[in-house]
Amino acid sequence: MKKIYFVIFLWIFVACERDNIDVYHDDDYIQFSKYMIDSSVCSFLAYPTEMEVGFPIGVEIIGSPSQTDREYKIEVMKNYSTTTTADYVLPTSFKVKAGCVVDTCWIKFKRTEEISQVAKRLVLQLVETSDFKLGQVDCRINIVYVSNVIAKPDWWTSTVTDSYLGDYSDKKYRLFIEQTGKVDLDPNDANELRYYSLIFKNYLLQEKDAGRMVMEEDGTEMTVELIAG
Repeated sequence: MKKIYFVIFLWIFVACERDNIDVYHDDDYIQFSKYMIDSSVCSFLAYPTEMEVGFPIGVEIIGSPSQTDREYKIEVMKNYSTTTTADYVLPTSFKVKAGCVVDTCWIKFKRTEEISQVAKRLVLQLVETSDFKLGQVDCRINIVYVSNVIAKPDWWTSTVTDSYLGDYSDKKYRLFIEQTGKVDLDPNDANELRYYSLIFKNYLLQEKDAGRMVMEEDGTEMTVELIAG
């Protein structure tokens, strides 16, 4: 819930900075591929042997492709981030390749001692350059939570509980990550939820068939709600 309040506060702040882009003109605009409210998670639990991981963030262009490379810039909103420069490496500039209208920028996160104790927040914002103006307000900021601790993710909503993975537990989430390699899912993408829930369901069934039924910490059988078929 604190994450939701933070996003709402940040959206209000950005909305106050709104400029006149409701009607796009001949300029080219850049924005993140995800809405600000759709925060992402980078967890080292998915990379147990790595001390550094690259994390992708998508951007998209509102406008036409160019015959030359074009530069865009991303900055850290330090007043709203809980990460420090010890936790990440952010390139100073990025380029959209000639002929392209999308790009992926990569941020390097480091497994620091603090990240192994508590989740931290990195808030990024696009900055206007000579090549690009800024796109729609709710896609100018991207929020990434990075950690090496287990905790219920925001995407594990009531829908995920009722129709896909069942009740949340730290043990179930850890096993889910181990078996699927996924830390972050889109709660609005039914195909993605079904696909990874099915992988996890099959794992639990295989363990049960092999006489190694997976149990929750309270001694009950670990199950998922997804009905295969």
